[in-house]
Amino acid sequence: MDPDARNEWTLATHEGVIELRAPGDAPGRGLRADWRELRLPGGASALRGQPLGRAIGSAARTAIDATAGLGFDAFAMAAMGLRVEAVERNEQVLALLKQAHAWATQEPRLAEIAARITVHAGDASAVLAAAEPVDVVLLDPMFPAKRKPDAKPPKAMQALAAVVGADQDSEALLPLALRVARQRVVVKRPVHASPLGGLKPDWAIHGKVLRLDVLRGQAAG
Repeated sequence: MDPDARNEWTLATHEGVIELRAPGDAPGRGLRADWRELRLPGGASALRGQPLGRAIGSAARTAIDATAGLGFDAFAMAAMGLRVEAVERNEQVLALLKQAHAWATQEPRLAEIAARITVHAGDASAVLAAAEPVDVVLLDPMFPAKRKPDAKPPKAMQALAAVVGADQDSEALLPLALRVARQRVVVKRPVHASPLGGLKPDWAIHGKVLRLDVLRGQAAG
């Protein structure tokens, strides 16, 4: 990713709504994160059966989403009943994340879920270094996707890749996460990618384009 590409995306407000616009985007056509658009058929029990739910385990009650991005995984974990600290350091992405959280707190059917999420502005390494133990730590670092030359990523992925770039410190997060997690560390990876930091997971859940690597946590208790 060209470092100058991230400067082409701009944070703007249209009719009171924050959005991240690509060059040429008309007002109102920028990227937003809106958890209200999510559907939760089957509720927490159904989500526990999905790949992320299986990866975090049925006993998990607390989590840190150390690279929260737009917050959809944090929301999913909260919908499963977990209390989640969602950490994001990029100011542009953080603005979209906070807006999504605020909208959800005002939506009657989502308010209880949103109340279990705390949005934390900060660097993941500093947050993890100072964190008290939690059941699960989720890491979803940015990575270069292996795609066909003519395949265009979804707009959200284009935006995050542009404004965040590659997470150069992602490998350093793993040992911190392992020390904080009592039960599991879950790492999102492309199916073609090697394990983060070269550390072989205890097991993995494979999808068509993503893999969830699961490592046993090392925190006491």
